Amino acid sequence: MGRSSMVSVLCALVLAGCAGRAPEAARSKDSLLRVVAAASAEPSSGAPASGTAAGEAAPAHEDEVDDDDGENDDGLDLAAEPGTGARAHSPLAAMTEAQIEELLSKDPAALGPMSVGATNAGALFNGIRMPESDRWELVDPGHAWGTRETVDALDRAIGEVHRQFPGSPKLYIGHISDRDGGHLSPHKSHQAGRDVDISYFLDARHRWYQRATAANLDRERTWAFVRALVTESDVELILIDTSVQRLLKEHALKIGEDKGWLDDVFQYGSRKPRPLIRHARGHANHIHIRFYSPIAQESAVRAYSLLVKRGVIKPTAYYVRHTAKKGQTLGSLARKYGTTVEAIKRANGLRSTAIQARRVYNIPRPSSGPAAPPKHVVVPPRRLPPPRAAEASPPVHHAEAGPALGG
Repeated sequence: MGRSSMVSVLCALVLAGCAGRAPEAARSKDSLLRVVAAASAEPSSGAPASGTAAGEAAPAHEDEVDDDDGENDDGLDLAAEPGTGARAHSPLAAMTEAQIEELLSKDPAALGPMSVGATNAGALFNGIRMPESDRWELVDPGHAWGTRETVDALDRAIGEVHRQFPGSPKLYIGHISDRDGGHLSPHKSHQAGRDVDISYFLDARHRWYQRATAANLDRERTWAFVRALVTESDVELILIDTSVQRLLKEHALKIGEDKGWLDDVFQYGSRKPRPLIRHARGHANHIHIRFYSPIAQESAVRAYSLLVKRGVIKPTAYYVRHTAKKGQTLGSLARKYGTTVEAIKRANGLRSTAIQARRVYNIPRPSSGPAAPPKHVVVPPRRLPPPRAAEASPPVHHAEAGPALGG
């Protein structure tokens, strides 16, 4: 635990009288805000390689969407690797329920952003809108809300590209989440402020949702961006079409990146069981990034029951996975599982009622019993290159080194 976290815990214990006088302590709003501010000031960092807590159990998905049907196959989830990572911490851990409930009533923004539940069945509380910048363009500002950690990680990774390549063009940032999270058409995920759709660096004719090819992909800038995501932020997964993975991996090898490390990062050309960058149909025209947000996720775990109690969020949805068989329809699945066609469509980001045999679909089920809080968050260690490659600063290039680029 960092020094600021220890201080915040001690302060909270004093305020709460070791949790024995919570109502009296909760009357001091300024004191509560100091507790939150002290712990929130500690930056999130790459997690060490030790830890014992179990990872969040979220439903997994298979590829379901073709490139040309207008829907995104962004619902892939990877279960945490057993025995790795470190338990996330939230400043709210130092507070009693009475203190948290008082801030929910008087100043909810002081509790900070919260990423609630799974990215395909969650919500966002106190989200941060991605700011405007001369380094990126927001395609849909009304759906560009995320956690503070998501916003900061994007800013940091894009900034690294501009450090290496002064004068780089803007990236297009598409959907992150709705202001309050929840289903965002046409996606399966993007529900909890941790998913981002963002463009590749392309040539001067670049436009949003343009397919990346060998002819137009700016390999240097795109690899610098992806490398920064992997090494300088807590990334859960990155979805990139295999054709683009091949171009980026070949470029990385050409400039001297370690092959073993690249095999651990890329699904393309690797037999490693858990690559960080994976293929999903529909991602030749944009990158899908899913971040861990340790503080926002763990804050949601701590405050979940109170958020539900006050009606701020709905109880976390419960899903079962169903592999469709020939002849089945959404109507038959709805009758089988006691739900509705529209609920299944929302859970899978479907625009029509057509389903395909052998595809896996998420089926929402009515919640039984009291609402269960999300699981505690485990952030795995960052996948860093070997020391020799990590210590060598990437060469600084200028705009003329790449293809002709437009602003």
